[in-house]
Amino acid sequence: MATTSCDVAIVGAGLGGCFLALLLGRRGLNVVVIEQGPSIPSAGADFLKPPGLRVLARHGLAGLVERHGLKRDLIRYYHDGDPIQECRFPDGGFLIRPYHELVELIYASCAMEGVEFCFDAGITDIAIDDGHVEELTLSNGRRLRPGVVIGADGTKSAIRQALDIEQRTMPYERLLMRVATVPLSASVAQLNRLYFSSGGWLAYLYPISRDQARVFVGLPPEDDKEIFQEGIPALLDELKKFVTDSSDVFNALQPATWQRIKVSSLRVEAYHKGNAALLGSAAFACHPMTGMGMSYTLHDAEILAEAISAAGGDDDRLDRLLYARYEPRRHAHRQLIDYGDALAATFPDRDAYLAAFRADLHIFGEAAAPAQPPALQPT
Repeated sequence: MATTSCDVAIVGAGLGGCFLALLLGRRGLNVVVIEQGPSIPSAGADFLKPPGLRVLARHGLAGLVERHGLKRDLIRYYHDGDPIQECRFPDGGFLIRPYHELVELIYASCAMEGVEFCFDAGITDIAIDDGHVEELTLSNGRRLRPGVVIGADGTKSAIRQALDIEQRTMPYERLLMRVATVPLSASVAQLNRLYFSSGGWLAYLYPISRDQARVFVGLPPEDDKEIFQEGIPALLDELKKFVTDSSDVFNALQPATWQRIKVSSLRVEAYHKGNAALLGSAAFACHPMTGMGMSYTLHDAEILAEAISAAGGDDDRLDRLLYARYEPRRHAHRQLIDYGDALAATFPDRDAYLAAFRADLHIFGEAAAPAQPPALQPT
């Protein structure tokens, strides 16, 4: 198969990869997105907080993604069954929309900008000369010579490994996550509720559509093995100890299918090298308690699109722009990762969690506001 060229090759068709492809396609660049799966990925977060919604609004996409999504403006937090605080989101709140639906919308918009997608195409070889990616060889035999390469291919990024960029991964070994999709109950339809227990458990319940809800359960690893071997009755017995205002969901958990999710934080020593840059979870990963991962990734893609366009195909200028405009994002990501670490370490202790909690990072992200939410008196 002949070698072809493109302005930008993006490895990974998740939210960050698709959104960056759309922005670059609108600027008239020849963009190829390479995805090892048969279609866009289905696994990802269901939340877009205000910073991410503002990014989409700047590019005329807010109405599109909000049309069939659910807007919420309040999350209530509980400890050992008692409400301890609320986090209220101003200006329309945040958006809940299943990850796959959200990415599908961005993907469909890419087609109108001439972006090419290659599915079922893994990377079998990456030719690098002095830190510069020269050629990508795909599993279908195609060879691609890109001007710029973006690794948006997740925590095990092939691009990051080929560039020999050091990474540091920290598994949250004291908290295993499981998720189930269940019929929507009245309490979940009313309000997003996040429950913690002093025994090291958490449960987060929220709607994803007019008739379905997600239930996330986090628990210590020693409990996970025992609970899910014994079956759902043992799980319900434990949840009933600290999940108070959402008891109408318990019956729906009896037939639920639970998926286990491994959660880790990820930090890397650099976000670019030569003509290649990292995006999304190839660059950073934080604990999902922050709820900000996708919003930060959208902003990152926006910055990358501006830098790539401004470079105009000049490798030296691209390197300088990425160093000046994109590398500083590591500071914002590091702050978010540290915050997620603090939440994950303190949630079994009510006072420690309240001391660690920052409403500014939950609501505004890096454009932080100093306000803290008031603690609620137990009822």
